[in-house]
Amino acid sequence: MATNTLQDTTEGIQEAVCQAFHPVDGNDSVTVLSFKVPAPIIIQDEAVNMTEAEAETQTSSSSSLPDPVTSTVAKTFGAKEAFFHICLDISGSMSGSGLNCAKVAMSKLIDHLEASGVPAHRITVYTFKSTCTIRRWGEVPNDREWLDSVRAGGGTRFASVFRAVIEVAEQQRKDIGRDDIDMDLSLFFFTDGADGDIGAQRLAKVELEQLLKKTPHLESTVHTFGFTASHDASLLSWLTSTGTNGGCFQYIRESRDIEASMVTTMDLIGDNAMQAQRKVEIALVDEGQEGAEPKTEDWITVKLEVDGFSGSTVVRDREYNGSKIVWREHEAAESTTMTAINRANIVRDMSVKWLNEEDMDRVLGMTTFIQYELLRLVEAISTIGGSRKSAQEKREELLVIDTETEAYSRALGALMSASARNKIKAVREPYMVACQRTKSLLQSFLSLKADAHKQGTISNTSLATFNSLAYGGITEAKLKAKLDSRAGKNTALFADIDTKVAEIVAQMDFAKMEAEVSEDTKRELSCAFSTNSYIEALQDGDCLCMTLDVTRSAATIADASQLQIKSIFPTYLTSSMFTMALGHALSSDHPENVHGGFRQDTNASIAPGLAHENITAVMPIFINKEHWEVAKLRMKPILGYVVTLDATGYTYSQSTTVPFLVLAKAIEDSFPMTEFKQRQFQLILDTCDVIYLSSRSLRETTNTMVKDFCASHVNRTVDVVTNNFIFLGHVLCALRAGDLTAEEVAELMPQLEIAMVEEQIRRDIASKATPLMGHILDWFCVDFRRDIIHCGNAYREQHAAYVKALDPMDGHGAVEQSYRTTFLNACKQQLGAVDTITESTLTETDVPASLAVTEATPCVEPVMEIPVLDLKWLLTNRSAERLGLIQAAVAESVDKVLRLLTLISAGPSNEKIQHALTSELGAHDVPAMGQRFFNRFPVKVNLATLLQAYAHCKNADRRSMMKIMTPFQYTRSETAPSLENDEGLQYLVSLYRVKMTHLVGEIVSEVQQAFRDSQNNVAASIFCNTNSLEAAAGLLLEAGTRGKSGLLFTSCAQRRMTRPREKIQMLIEGMFRGLRLFSDKCSTGDNILHWNPCKKTLYRMFKNHHSEFSLTEWRQFHPTRFDDYLACRYVLDGIVNELPEDERVQVRQIYVSTTGRNLP
Repeated sequence: MATNTLQDTTEGIQEAVCQAFHPVDGNDSVTVLSFKVPAPIIIQDEAVNMTEAEAETQTSSSSSLPDPVTSTVAKTFGAKEAFFHICLDISGSMSGSGLNCAKVAMSKLIDHLEASGVPAHRITVYTFKSTCTIRRWGEVPNDREWLDSVRAGGGTRFASVFRAVIEVAEQQRKDIGRDDIDMDLSLFFFTDGADGDIGAQRLAKVELEQLLKKTPHLESTVHTFGFTASHDASLLSWLTSTGTNGGCFQYIRESRDIEASMVTTMDLIGDNAMQAQRKVEIALVDEGQEGAEPKTEDWITVKLEVDGFSGSTVVRDREYNGSKIVWREHEAAESTTMTAINRANIVRDMSVKWLNEEDMDRVLGMTTFIQYELLRLVEAISTIGGSRKSAQEKREELLVIDTETEAYSRALGALMSASARNKIKAVREPYMVACQRTKSLLQSFLSLKADAHKQGTISNTSLATFNSLAYGGITEAKLKAKLDSRAGKNTALFADIDTKVAEIVAQMDFAKMEAEVSEDTKRELSCAFSTNSYIEALQDGDCLCMTLDVTRSAATIADASQLQIKSIFPTYLTSSMFTMALGHALSSDHPENVHGGFRQDTNASIAPGLAHENITAVMPIFINKEHWEVAKLRMKPILGYVVTLDATGYTYSQSTTVPFLVLAKAIEDSFPMTEFKQRQFQLILDTCDVIYLSSRSLRETTNTMVKDFCASHVNRTVDVVTNNFIFLGHVLCALRAGDLTAEEVAELMPQLEIAMVEEQIRRDIASKATPLMGHILDWFCVDFRRDIIHCGNAYREQHAAYVKALDPMDGHGAVEQSYRTTFLNACKQQLGAVDTITESTLTETDVPASLAVTEATPCVEPVMEIPVLDLKWLLTNRSAERLGLIQAAVAESVDKVLRLLTLISAGPSNEKIQHALTSELGAHDVPAMGQRFFNRFPVKVNLATLLQAYAHCKNADRRSMMKIMTPFQYTRSETAPSLENDEGLQYLVSLYRVKMTHLVGEIVSEVQQAFRDSQNNVAASIFCNTNSLEAAAGLLLEAGTRGKSGLLFTSCAQRRMTRPREKIQMLIEGMFRGLRLFSDKCSTGDNILHWNPCKKTLYRMFKNHHSEFSLTEWRQFHPTRFDDYLACRYVLDGIVNELPEDERVQVRQIYVSTTGRNLP
């Protein structure tokens, strides 16, 4: 796949254009194409050229502005039939931190899918080890509790989950109802282990690849996550490349890598997971064939990028050097896509520009091509290593790969030379970085290939390292492509800014402005670099900006509220001086040292301020109406740069987000308050006011949102209110604009304060206080030795006595007789009259105990009681200290909330707000107001609030609650509340009961499972040793299903077993004397009439009882899967001579053809 390198804008494209090059010298049969096409032809009059104001009305403070052109394309193509399959490895190696990390990652992924509008029934979760469990999300309540309860254990068998995915996907295909409708499948694999059944995996891989790559009208993407160095890098590499669309592989070495990995994955999925993407079909036109109509097989379908205009593809096995390509819209089923597109299916021309080696667009396209080619070659090496070919044949195939690698190495050298010859550093650097990254990947590949030459295969560590490098670069390129699509839309928007500014400036009366503004104001509001006042800056078409220090992660590209404002500085700069300083810094230092990149642990600096501050960002400010006319235009590219490190990465939501983040930071820094800080704060507040007043959506929604926020906890999660501090800034501006009255605010404030503080604690507590939580029962002074261990031992003794009382029979004869009776009764029910059965005269089997349960005497089953919680318990000193540390961890953000609420309560006027700044906020350091808030409430109220927040730290957990407790309604000054009206105490009691019930349940389950295991052991002993086939059959009848007969299958593998042939036939065939022994049912509800054992079980029985059955009979036990395997076992186990001559010859031939080896 090639990355689209065209830099033209998408808006206003009238003709399709294509760039092309041959990536391999002397080979014209491989061509990389990168193109842009115009917007689709619309029949309805829907292609409206929306203005920014119209677009702004369609967005809220928590969403991004859809581009007018892209919105039209999205509307045209509609929703898609998308399904999401999430597969979690729960084998034993995942136990502990591995499984916990994977659960966190899965929860984040599901949260993102739900927030992106994916219906719950479109999400399927698979937990797999040697078997696979399927859970369709949303079908059963408490999905999150189920996920939390999943435990690790057992071996890893990928075949089980592959086949489960195939089964569910095929059913989803049937549910759509038509085969000609496009379906989109996204798979996510979380694993750390290697497969324990390679043979089964090999077959299942073929079936899965057949589904994902060769099913008509099915598109698929596979994302994989390898935990720790033990994950099967080869398998995950194969999985990631199996889909029709390129997936993302991520190597998660430690738990701290999870967040970044999931942010990357969510960015790739985007916010339009259910949105269909536009497709076009292209056909190459050879020179001299311009008038010929392309054949059906000549058309190539290409899915366009998210912008709906850009596409790229690699054409192989077709020599092409033409100057024209034809294209048309892709035909799709009417029910899902393109209902508004002209169905005439017009074929249009696309001109082709061939790129030479010096062209920088060719450099980027070629480096991406090489990265994908190296991934392909790794797959080829893995296939060679796993094949059964001779060593000489493998060496010859590896030499072919060597030749390809050398060609790519030479091409990369030429690319680096071409990039180095570019004289402009700002242009040269990104191309050099791309070449260097590809060179690093090539070096890793060469190391991996050397392993293959020496060892015949690739080491897991080498492959994991290579995958991490390769997919890291490819993923970064995909994210950049998303940003580039935004850039294309904004380039035209920014092109006429200077013209508009010039027109505005021409109308200004600067003489009047000079006369009205004092010299002190002009001196204070002047650029530190140019020394021009803001009025002089206006005369040059410039504006004054406040300086900041910020950091950002990659998630900030999609969500501007993720931007971190580290500091606000007293220095002011004009926008042009900031741009000039940025250009100078980038030309003399590494970019990440200048702007910090997408890392949050950086100390970057574009330029030093007046006090040697590290300035990394600016924000244009409102000084007066005239200044704002220019500042609001200059703000767009500046905010685009500050948030995305690309001036063209601007979206409207940045305007309604970043200034309010700065406002929240100014309020946080209000201690100690100075006159300069007061004036600076007023400038920030005025800037937020004017943005709020110009935003129709904010003005229409803020009043309702604040009331809804107070009314219900479901209106407080991040999908509704993205950032609490930004939201409170909107509320403050709504109050000042008159959209909220002082009376409404006063009425709402008690509820708003408690709701906002509780919600902010919930958002912060997982990241800030998880290590401090410890065991929940520690908070309740539970004595584990007294309340748990001693009670558990007493219960075990009582249960043992109860079991003994239920089983007073002495001897084993009655036990076997009871099984024979069971068999006879079943015969009467199933077969009618029963012939007299002659019992065996052989001695019956001795067994130590009886499985039958009789009630000779009345017995009462023991119950393990849950100790009652003393409502007057006191926290230990250690718990009180821990509680204080948790409060301190969240107090800073609580303090920030309370400062914003204090200004909202103060009233709308500047005078009241300034008074609150100096007398209240300026009098208390952070986090004094937060600590003071906690001191208003009893210890147990704070404890209940923090524990409830921790229990609901996931948004889905909070939304799933019908009602939440509000412990903060009781303060220290009130009379001690009773259990009936104290919701905090109610929550603590309910939490205590839940945790104690869980502990008690584990003990009870352990005791009862031990009892069941002892019964099963006795049953297995009887089955193995009895000479009575009627008793053995009766025992199977009581077991009921093969699933409950696991120990009996193990018994069949033992050497000492009486009458093994008959008993093995009973287990496998499920029949004895015409009587059906098992009642197994398949997933459709039908009875299972015939069953085949798995490979492991079959071999255990074969190993110890091979002489009991012929080769033909063994094969019939599993006629479709393991016939070759069993034939080989005769050779490997040295028992081939037991077979008749004709079967011996047959077995030896199978062994040689299957293994490629000579007979031992």
